[in-house]
Amino acid sequence: MRNNLLKQIRSIKKKLENSIRKNGLNSPETRKISDKIDKAINDYYSSIKSVNFPSNSKMEVFYKRSYFILKKITEDFGKFPTVVEWNKYAKENGYLSSTSMEYISKLNWNYLKIKVERENNIKI
Repeated sequence: MRNNLLKQIRSIKKKLENSIRKNGLNSPETRKISDKIDKAINDYYSSIKSVNFPSNSKMEVFYKRSYFILKKITEDFGKFPTVVEWNKYAKENGYLSSTSMEYISKLNWNYLKIKVERENNIKI
């Protein structure tokens, strides 16, 4: 099922790129295709929500380490880093990227932000 969804996403992505070139970014045609790819991506991520890493797997260890540092940075600076800020820091220091953290936690960056801020008792 996931492979079919990935093929579908790739196909829609090509159509979207062609529509942007042909019709422009804000055209009704492009908007319809963009809505289709959004739905396909949401379907894909819904299909992987049941994926769990084995306890103490390397990926789980890397995630916990990265999450701990993300919380520490938020506490130290009083604000949650942007995706760009985090990815730069993560790359320089050997932590997981925002995309990897979203995938493993099954939360998007904004929900990770809320979770970290709540755990650090930072007013949202």
